[in-house]
Amino acid sequence: MVGTATLIAGHLAITAKHVLEDILSRFGAQKKAAMHAEVREYALRLYQVMRGPVYRVWNVYSAWYCETDIALLHLGEFKRSDPETVIEWKTPLIRSTPPPVGQKVIAFGYRESVCEVMQIASGGYHLELQDKPTTSIGEVKRIYPTRRDAAMLSFPCYEVNARFDHGMSGGLVIDESGALCGLICASLSARSPEEEAVSHVTTLWPMLRTLISADRGGDYPKGVTYPVIDLALDGLIRVTDLSLLDPKDFPNRLLPTA
Repeated sequence: MVGTATLIAGHLAITAKHVLEDILSRFGAQKKAAMHAEVREYALRLYQVMRGPVYRVWNVYSAWYCETDIALLHLGEFKRSDPETVIEWKTPLIRSTPPPVGQKVIAFGYRESVCEVMQIASGGYHLELQDKPTTSIGEVKRIYPTRRDAAMLSFPCYEVNARFDHGMSGGLVIDESGALCGLICASLSARSPEEEAVSHVTTLWPMLRTLISADRGGDYPKGVTYPVIDLALDGLIRVTDLSLLDPKDFPNRLLPTA
C-alpha cells in the first residue's frame, strides 16, 4: 500500500507522480510513449471505501505523467460490494491555480497503511487493510508560480503549514470554497511543537495540458490523444478558473475569457 489518489471524473483519478514512479520502478510497466505507461504484468489497484461500508476496487490500466508531480490514472472496475448499484460519479470542482497567501486549505490522505494477505478456505484470499485516514489543516504561506528550486520541486507549487505524513502523497487539497486546489506533494516535519510544518502542494494547472488517450464515451472519437483541458472545455471535469489561465500555455486551445 503506497500513496493516495483522488477521483476527478468517471474512471479517471490523479495521484502524485512520485507515488506511481515508485510502483513502476519496482514492478515495471509497458511504455506506450515517453509520458504514457500501461500496466499489464501485474495488478495496480485503487481501493475505495465509502459509507455503508461500500467497497469498490479499481484496476489501473493506463497512466500518464504530467510535467509536474502529477500522474493521471485510467481506471476499470475490478470488484465491488454493490454490483447491482448504478455508480453515480461525483466530479469535484477543480481550482487549477493556487489559493492566495493566507487562505486556509484542508488536505486529506491515508498514512501508515499496512496490508495483510490471508488465504481463505475457498482458495481465494482476504485482504486485511489497516490505515489512518488523516485530515490536516493549514494556510498558504508562499506561492511558486514556476518552481521552488531546480532539483526537488522544479514545477509550479505552493507552501502550506499543514502537516503531511508518509502515505498521504497524492491526496486531495481543497480550498475554503471546497474546490480541489492541489495534491499533497512533500513535507518537512516540524522539529519541535513550537515550529510549523513546511509542506508543499502541487498546483493543478499544468495537468490540463497533459496529453491522454482515455476514451470519453458518447459521441467522442475513441483511441485519440487529447489534452486534459479538453475535458474541462467539454464539461467532463469542472474547472472553475479557466479564464485565469494564460492562453500561451495552451497552444491551439480556446480558453474562456474573463
